[in-house]
Amino acid sequence: MAVAIVVCSILVAACGTEQVNPSAPARTPTASVSAIPSASGSPTPAPSRDPGQVAVTRFFTLVTGAGFSYQASFSGDSRHTVNIVPIRNGLLQVSGKNVLVRAKFTINGRTGTVEHRLVGGRAWLKYGPLAWARWTNFQPADSMAAFAAVHAPPDVTYLGPTKVGGKTLYRVTLASAIVHPVMIPAGNLTEESVTDSKLELLIDASGRPVSGTTTITGRGRVSGQLQEIIIELKITFAKVGQKVTIAAP
Repeated sequence: MAVAIVVCSILVAACGTEQVNPSAPARTPTASVSAIPSASGSPTPAPSRDPGQVAVTRFFTLVTGAGFSYQASFSGDSRHTVNIVPIRNGLLQVSGKNVLVRAKFTINGRTGTVEHRLVGGRAWLKYGPLAWARWTNFQPADSMAAFAAVHAPPDVTYLGPTKVGGKTLYRVTLASAIVHPVMIPAGNLTEESVTDSKLELLIDASGRPVSGTTTITGRGRVSGQLQEIIIELKITFAKVGQKVTIAAP
């Protein structure tokens, strides 16, 4: 694990030792948002009269804007070779490039809270009652912000409209790893990494994210043996565009 700490005994996992070869879920070929060069040279979505494409253009502009902020709640499970770790009461807060992620993990019937913060490019992790520790080898690609992987229009794939509660929403997919495997509080889990991720997201006509489901595929060594980790979460967005304050620990 990338932090020099020992996870407290209440959060030691009984993970199996069977080695699994990591594999990424297949993607369904669909049309991506087209792009045209902007005056600054950066790609921007091409104009469209289709309501769904307009919504996707607005979404792209929103989530790539400087200082974009939002909050979301999430829950799900982390599936390992021989056990399942429930993830509950998840909170994601993002303000620009600053990120806070907090959730409760249950291993062998024992629950502990794990929190991550990223402020000013510096990352920290906190496991249960233990002190905050630096995530020393954190890289920008490790960001748990929901839209950190959206840089150009092709990063968002439009799947079409859908009706939810009588309201028309629009389905998109993008890469998104809002819970990195490094957050799993297992004392025998090391060398955690993300190998693939996919967020299936609903957005409204203004481009605001509403809700979605995400699958994060990763791997790590459990007692030295390489194993696959699959994290599946449901996420609901709130306070989109409202001020969110995230402080360093």
